[in-house]
Amino acid sequence: MLILGLSDLGHDTAAALLDGPRPTAAVEEDKLSRSPASAGIPHLAIQSCLRKCGARISDLAIAGIACRPRRAWLRDEGGQLTTFVAPFRYRYGEDITQTLFRKLNEVRGLRASLGPQIPLLNFEHHLAHAASAFYPSGFDRALVLTLDHCGDMWSGTVALGEGTALRILRPLRFPNSLGWFYSRITELLGFRPGKDEHKVQWLSKEGAPEFVSVFRKLFRKGADRLPVLDLQHVVADQAGHFSFSPEIRRQLQLSTGPPAKGSPLAASIARSAQQFLEETVVELAETFRQKTGTENLCVAGGVFLNVLLVRALERCTGFAAVFAQPAAGNAGSALGAAYLAQRRLTRSDQRETLAHLYLGPRFDEREVKAVLDNCKTIYRYMSSDRHLIAETVQLLQKGKIVAWYQGEVEFGHRALGHRSILASPFSSYVTENLNRFVKHREDFHPFALSVPAESASALFEASPNCRFMASVGELQDAAPELRQFAFNGRTVRVHLVERHVNPRFWSLLEEFGKAGAPPVLVNTSFNLFGEPLVCDPRDAARSFYCSGIDALALENFLVVKP
Repeated sequence: MLILGLSDLGHDTAAALLDGPRPTAAVEEDKLSRSPASAGIPHLAIQSCLRKCGARISDLAIAGIACRPRRAWLRDEGGQLTTFVAPFRYRYGEDITQTLFRKLNEVRGLRASLGPQIPLLNFEHHLAHAASAFYPSGFDRALVLTLDHCGDMWSGTVALGEGTALRILRPLRFPNSLGWFYSRITELLGFRPGKDEHKVQWLSKEGAPEFVSVFRKLFRKGADRLPVLDLQHVVADQAGHFSFSPEIRRQLQLSTGPPAKGSPLAASIARSAQQFLEETVVELAETFRQKTGTENLCVAGGVFLNVLLVRALERCTGFAAVFAQPAAGNAGSALGAAYLAQRRLTRSDQRETLAHLYLGPRFDEREVKAVLDNCKTIYRYMSSDRHLIAETVQLLQKGKIVAWYQGEVEFGHRALGHRSILASPFSSYVTENLNRFVKHREDFHPFALSVPAESASALFEASPNCRFMASVGELQDAAPELRQFAFNGRTVRVHLVERHVNPRFWSLLEEFGKAGAPPVLVNTSFNLFGEPLVCDPRDAARSFYCSGIDALALENFLVVKP
């Protein structure tokens, strides 16, 4: 029984397919279209998911979508809130009112294209986020916290999951938005709001929390410690764009303009914003933990793409376990919509934990060879995994940077060993080379270290969320050679690789460790600057030749630059 889930149609649109309780396919529209501004109905993603399952639209039992435009319009009181506070413009040039009307028309069109035999159900955006985290978490009972910029005129929810039931306890109404707050900090520091929030997160590790008291003025505590935006500190410019008041800017020492990117002032603002975000969310989670008596926490929504925030929840709250939906952003709501549609259709109590995110399309060797031949590339074909891994390890040990393209593309932003760029952590200037000549980004970005799960405890202290790079870990004393990758003391990005989940990548790590060094490789996403993860072989070849990568392991084909 195939169930289609679609994300909110505002941005980062995606589709997902469930077959029973298990996701069988999921992909974002922008990975297929190669457009960073994918919005609306994800036609390419829908077709890709169906093709992967060998199905057609008529094979669907039901479909769900993670938005309710009519409900959002009513919550906006017919445009009164957006007139007073917004546009709060999305990065596509629409204000919220325009977005609501566009979504309404697209939902109508989608319903018509599915036909009368396939029901299309609309679900609360944040309920879909909550479902995407709770149903695959493995918890029988959990508090579920969602936070983002804005979805259906809510900025977050506190929910409770019990068995297969999921109910919202409290909504966080727009514009009381921690997502909006962090995006405004992103913009204030000269980055792209809605795209570069991760840069603020990583820049924060370079600064001191000098301005936390300033950010505390922006929000007051409402009922149950829910954050409430103080509108006296928010003003609009002549274009109707809302941001912080001149007084707040003055207190941030920004009265003469934005700080230089990466400057000590910018780093201090980023660190202060990060600390304010962490303390606010930790306090909110603790309040409802005590109120509901829950031992487990699930989180989703774009705010929880912030791995330092997830780590703070793991370490600074009383929960026994925390599960962060790794595809926490808007795209992940497609999974949630599918789970909710399944519950509505079957009333089944079946649930499965999320085993992996290798849910995107896969391309066979004939397709790969056709691309390489068309590019007139000199390549070698490896007859076995053992041969491919041995050749790749030799390149890595020589200090080469290798693009590792295997199997299905990952769902979400993070490369988990199928679309990764790899390097030896023991090579000279590895961080500088990757940032400057491959990723073309600022030096304050840390890199993840991939390690076999069985070997991880000797090197790192890491939570289960590190299977998906959804949190960070701590470096152990036994691994001083990896200290260059640590920040804020011993904090390090860790990727736990399980043998049964990704056997080829696991074997590569094990083989690399046989030379005497720890079985650890630097892992970053295989993509060019500003683009999503590479998807098909042509994307891989183009990105390889347009960057400082030395070698490309494309399925069983190996290409090495002379």
